[in-house]
Amino acid sequence: MFANLVRVALVLECAAWSALGLWLSTSHGWGVSTLVAGAVAGAAGIRLVLVGLSLGITWIARSPRSPQQRLDFPAAVALVAGEWRAMLANNFLWLPLENLVLRADPPLAPARRRPVIVVHGYFSNRGTLCALVRALDAADTGPVFVPSLPAVFAPIESFAEHLDRVVREVTEATGEPRVALVCHSMGGLVARAYLRACGTSRVAALVTIGTPHHGTVLAAMGAGRNARQMRIGSDFLAELARSEGESGPGCAALSVYSVHDNLVAPQDSSRLAWARNVPIHGVAHVAMLGDPRVHRAVAAALASADSRPAG
Repeated sequence: MFANLVRVALVLECAAWSALGLWLSTSHGWGVSTLVAGAVAGAAGIRLVLVGLSLGITWIARSPRSPQQRLDFPAAVALVAGEWRAMLANNFLWLPLENLVLRADPPLAPARRRPVIVVHGYFSNRGTLCALVRALDAADTGPVFVPSLPAVFAPIESFAEHLDRVVREVTEATGEPRVALVCHSMGGLVARAYLRACGTSRVAALVTIGTPHHGTVLAAMGAGRNARQMRIGSDFLAELARSEGESGPGCAALSVYSVHDNLVAPQDSSRLAWARNVPIHGVAHVAMLGDPRVHRAVAAALASADSRPAG
């Protein structure tokens, strides 16, 4: 369970800060309050540096932007601050406390509305999706189910097999023949791999948020086979696109992405020729999940899919 790995990592980080604090206390006489403040600032500062590095790398590899999409200094500061806040929440709350920050799934019982399955991305779990799920619940969407994918570094195809089991379980239990898939980051590739293997007979709509459909330069720094599959020009991505053809898998599709994404670059990698593409700006990869513009776009796409006749 990924949450357990995150908890272990946080315990080790705390141990490292404690060891440093003990040395500073015995060697330099630092007080407890100073040490605690320094550890908190250090932990937050490391994550700020990581956000800055990712933004710098993806700025170098960025897609062309229109003048309207360029940020002035205050907007750039807000972008960094927003992603930093999201990263802190993700590291210290959403990931390690996934089942506390996000309510349990609804009962698997007959439903009167189309179910929605929300799929998380790389190196993540269901907790990361808490803000998005709350927004979908508030919009009276669903029932909304949020599985945590098994393993961490497995190939995307294995995640697609797990998604297949979840889709079958939800459709059979609810009596609704088709679901909508809402996917963040790598989750969009998991859904596309599932659609390639299983078709659209159980899927009415696909929504992706910040998905590297054509790869990302940062995948070269990731670990695991799934990261290698997200590299630009990978065999996985090429075969996925070839199997879909020009018209895609055959269900309604929306891709929401940020032209300032700090983990997907070039950012137009999130565009799909066979989907409706909605760019937003001024927000980065993890912070997108809490952005009201994303929430409205996703809710509208789900409502539109619900209004279409089955078939």
